[in-house]
Amino acid sequence: MNIGDIITITPAELVAGGAALAKIDGFPIFAVNVFPGDVAQVRIVELKKGFARASLVRLITPSPLRRAAPCPIADECGGCDWTALRLDAQLAAKVRILTESLRRIGKIDPSSLPQIRVHPSPLNYRLRSRLHRDGESAGFYAMSSHRVVPLVPECEVVGVVTARVFGLGPSPLTPLPAVRGEGDVWEVNGELRTEGELEIEGYAVPADGFFQVNRHLLQTMLRLVKDLAAGRSAIDLYSGVGFFSVPIAERCERVIAVEGSSISHEYAKRNVPANVRLVHAPVESWIERMPSADFVFLDPPRSGAKRNVIDIIAKRTKKRICFLACDPVTFARDANRLLASGWRLSTLDLLDLFPNTHHVETLSSFERAG
Repeated sequence: MNIGDIITITPAELVAGGAALAKIDGFPIFAVNVFPGDVAQVRIVELKKGFARASLVRLITPSPLRRAAPCPIADECGGCDWTALRLDAQLAAKVRILTESLRRIGKIDPSSLPQIRVHPSPLNYRLRSRLHRDGESAGFYAMSSHRVVPLVPECEVVGVVTARVFGLGPSPLTPLPAVRGEGDVWEVNGELRTEGELEIEGYAVPADGFFQVNRHLLQTMLRLVKDLAAGRSAIDLYSGVGFFSVPIAERCERVIAVEGSSISHEYAKRNVPANVRLVHAPVESWIERMPSADFVFLDPPRSGAKRNVIDIIAKRTKKRICFLACDPVTFARDANRLLASGWRLSTLDLLDLFPNTHHVETLSSFERAG
């Protein structure tokens, strides 16, 4: 097998990262734009000692798991990678990816897992999207490229084909794809307060800062975290603009919210109630002086939490740890470390924040074993 070779595969499953896995004489091949049950010709684009990566050349026989792609640019636009897959098959694949990650990396027997509660999301879900310009049109980048694929009205991500273009005067609502000006375009389904600032579900947020963007599941996430919050004292790590600090503060008397981003910290001052003490510091350095608390919530970046963060919250949390994770692989690694420190996984929710993509978001809680 060489780079450039074209071979025929029939994948058996989808794996973390979104590719389909097929094997030729036991040799793993990870292919994109291909799904379980497809018979497809693919081209080898990367060859390593233990695996190869491939891209679709021609679909010979489509899988019964496919649906008629509602988006005419689905094969090239990088906004979604699972658009051609039936929505029920997407959810089933995400449950399998999560379970398999916890088994393989977390060393957790799937039979010992709590029931995985799945929360589907309708399409047209994003509260905001960052689109890129190409002349007078705008859209998402193509897959693995900086080539702009112009947005189309059938898009199932942004829903409404309009954009607010910051810096273009007092009325920044402009139809797409005809946009003019410099810089990127923000498609927004929130209330525009001032240039570069939004109000979403009562929170003041910076348009270009981090915020949970699925408008259909925002209230579900708030409710789940509030239901899990326990005890009098709580700590919210990687707290951002205070989105989760607010429901936690409704259940706990004292909350410490720790965030390293300056802009998120400033916005949090406007969002959180009086019983939340805001700390502007990187979690990884502040954690060394973390006091004991009944409840700890953490929402780390995709790379997961650093080892010292997991070790210290495992030692200094009294009742419950609640973990929001956007990558099943790093979550499984961190969960394994918590279990080894005397905690047990007690609840597990899969939130489909990004339908039509491979991304898996999980909300879990841990309690002390025994």
